[in-house]
Amino acid sequence: YALERPWAPAEWLAITPVAGMRFTHYTRTPRTADLVQPSLPPRISTAVIDRGSFTRTIGELGVDAALRSSGTFDYRNPQWKIDGLRHLFTPRLSYRYIPKAGMGRAQIPRFDRESFATYLPPLGLGDVRHVDDLDATNLLRLGFDNVLQTRDATQGSRELLALNLASDFRFARRPGERATSEIHAELAATPARWLQLDVYQSVAPQDATLREFNSGLTLRDGDAWSLRFGNNFLRQQIQDYLVHGRWRIDERFEAVTRLHYDARRRRFTEQTYGVAHNVGNSWLISYMVSVYSGRRRESNFGLDVRVDAIRF
Repeated sequence: YALERPWAPAEWLAITPVAGMRFTHYTRTPRTADLVQPSLPPRISTAVIDRGSFTRTIGELGVDAALRSSGTFDYRNPQWKIDGLRHLFTPRLSYRYIPKAGMGRAQIPRFDRESFATYLPPLGLGDVRHVDDLDATNLLRLGFDNVLQTRDATQGSRELLALNLASDFRFARRPGERATSEIHAELAATPARWLQLDVYQSVAPQDATLREFNSGLTLRDGDAWSLRFGNNFLRQQIQDYLVHGRWRIDERFEAVTRLHYDARRRRFTEQTYGVAHNVGNSWLISYMVSVYSGRRRESNFGLDVRVDAIRF
């Protein structure tokens, strides 16, 4: 449960104090959390002695603040269909204090554990999913959002570029963590309707080391076809390249292909080909055939039927 009270003392400033609590009740608890086996999904060993029920209550205090500003520029470029520019700049600040988040770790079976992720984690107690693997939090997050727009005759405005920067400052740290997190940067550029560029990277501010770099370049011709080239790089772990293509056959069917190449192992780890069927503009049914390379536990061949709801 949480209480939030937005407050706008000025048009350009928004402040939202946050106070919340999380109640978690465990009907059975092991003698020690270390007895949870590392298998997926996690299971408690039959040798665990039940210590009875356990109730955990965690409090949260924090604040979210945003300062909004904008500027306009009389710039025109008929070739790229740019009719004036508007820059939206929004610095954001979020703070969370959860001092007792690690309460009862020795008694709680860690079923919902923290999974591997490279981006900034969720801040609020209500957004965290690894509820059995929490740590004390005393954190300040600073971010800067930038959006560049132009006039559009159809939609009123069109987004040309978005650049977001964010970093965490940790006043309470886990073993191995630094006081300042990596600086995360996201860039999305759409200078024309047929061209899109997206980039994500994280850099360690202590030594300017590039930790992660992901990018994608998409070419499209309306709804007729699209082709995306991308890459994923995570230092000492991942270096791969992707191609994702879609070609519309008619109003109901389109061909789909996806290629995934691992540069470290020098092989295609996934080749997927299939057809997507639009049913009444309400459902999208995809039929896919995949060929994998390098799998150790699953088959090298896969069939996939996927149903997505388009609208209701």
